[in-house]
Amino acid sequence: MARVGGTEVNVGLGIESTAGTAVAATVFPQWTEFSLQAISEKALFNSQRGVRNMASNSMIRRRYSEGSMSCIANTENAPYLFGLALGSVSSGSITDSAYTHTITVQNAHASMKTATVLLEQGGEVTERFANVVMNSLNFEVSDNYATMTAEMIGGFPDTGTVTESFTTNDEFAYHQMSAKFGTSISNANGNSATPIKSFALNINNNVLLDEAFLSGANTPTAGGFIAGRMQITGSYSLQFDGLAELNKYKANTLNSMELTFTGSLIGSTSAHQIIFEVADMVLTAPPKEISLDGIIILTQEFEVSFDATDSELTVKVINDDNGDDY
Repeated sequence: MARVGGTEVNVGLGIESTAGTAVAATVFPQWTEFSLQAISEKALFNSQRGVRNMASNSMIRRRYSEGSMSCIANTENAPYLFGLALGSVSSGSITDSAYTHTITVQNAHASMKTATVLLEQGGEVTERFANVVMNSLNFEVSDNYATMTAEMIGGFPDTGTVTESFTTNDEFAYHQMSAKFGTSISNANGNSATPIKSFALNINNNVLLDEAFLSGANTPTAGGFIAGRMQITGSYSLQFDGLAELNKYKANTLNSMELTFTGSLIGSTSAHQIIFEVADMVLTAPPKEISLDGIIILTQEFEVSFDATDSELTVKVINDDNGDDY
């Protein structure tokens, strides 16, 4: 058997129409880290048989998959990952053959969006993971590329086949980012941009792993992964320039953010974009950072609270895909 290098690994992902029923891959993320693999939990039978060895038998207690994938954010992979994390995707066309995909929170706990992940490891084996859900998704950008890290849980893998298809896309970075703040999303949209140094956002679904297992099998039931309480947290940093931003933390002032990444044109006027609409940010930690050899920086850590008017978090992706695969 030939040895397989990490550079020979390809990953494909497809959104399932029926939870647990495997589908073909429709996107092939250019991953930077990948660890999704089979988990075969063992239970050892510890008995007394007149010998000193503790274990005398074993069984497979539970079989499932778990791991993560990191990739650079672009408008090709973002709808898949944010769609899995938030749960609801609505697509519509605009101009210049561009489409807007609006991704919002699905609050029906019993209906997590699922995916099939295909892992091609050189020419040796292709593992197929069905019934995969997003436990958490982290988005970060500072002075480099914007990265997304997906923490996934799914069914125990079988084997499948995959034919890769790669496209060239804008890989978003910090200099393509623009942030606006306001008392609401609509208010923020009409305000001037505020220069920031970094942004991080984490969507945690707190998936209830144990509840996916029922009698009759040691593998999770199809569609059996249920989201626990959703927690959306993050941070942004900026240079201290007046008291307005500092006073938000001091006075517990709720504020909203519209953060936009803009890439190349689609046609003559529309552009590839990822837009975050973060409503009702509660600033949770003292922000001021004072350095003797630098300027004062404010790092605002936040948690997103429920908002009856604006969705807690809306992610809009504009690309040239009609969204049928999301």
